[in-house]
Amino acid sequence: MQVDALIKELLQSGSMNEDTTADLNRWLGEFAAGTLHADDAAYIEALHAKVTGAPLPEIEADTPTEPPRLDGFTIEDWRDRAIRAEAELAALKDTISTTSA
Repeated sequence: MQVDALIKELLQSGSMNEDTTADLNRWLGEFAAGTLHADDAAYIEALHAKVTGAPLPEIEADTPTEPPRLDGFTIEDWRDRAIRAEAELAALKDTISTTSA
């Protein structure tokens, strides 16, 4: 079911408080304008499921999900960088200890 249909169904239920009704109307306008944020759409789907008892839409298992990134690197990238840095540090310590002796 499209997000706009979910919003309309929630508004028609009459069980929303004033703030939620205002949010739903704003999101309906954003949906119509094509500017509705994906997080808001997910919230609307969850709210609809909770209020109506309808199941949440299934996430497609075939959709590849990219691992989260921090400063452009995945956790695996950061791990590899840390291992290389530790190896360089060990090599530098070896160099310092052999040249100091």
